[in-house]
Amino acid sequence: MIQTDYLIIGSGVAGLTFAIKIATKFPNKKITIVTKSSEDESNTKYAQGGIAIVQNKLDDNFEKHIDDTLVCGDGLCDKDIVSMVITDGPKRLKELIDWGTRFDQNEEGTLDLGREGGHSKNRIVHHKDQTGYEIERAILKQVIRKTTLRFLIFILHLN
Repeated sequence: MIQTDYLIIGSGVAGLTFAIKIATKFPNKKITIVTKSSEDESNTKYAQGGIAIVQNKLDDNFEKHIDDTLVCGDGLCDKDIVSMVITDGPKRLKELIDWGTRFDQNEEGTLDLGREGGHSKNRIVHHKDQTGYEIERAILKQVIRKTTLRFLIFILHLN
């Protein structure tokens, strides 16, 4: 029997990010992460594209990004959720960078912003064609760094 305060199912970006945040807020609590294979095996690791985040505010803004998203969503998006995700984007990007995620930079040493899909502006932050792998690597490193203090990674093998 496993005794834990928080049980997290999955070791992708969502599960690992939650683990870091909950461990920071409640440092004396025990956190168990259950995965189906190994700690770095998740869909996050296989994501090749980048993350759409408004960076160049001289040429881009949240409203343009929200509009692009709603147009591409073809009526399937909740505008409040889209707005929240897009306006929180820069904070989440800073968090990823603070945790050690390395994104591609241009010759000036700033983020190399690409354009993909239905985006009308260059706002895609990426790491080569392995953005998910790089994010998973950096977040998992943060989790492992805290492992001896508060994490137990339990690997559940499913057949």
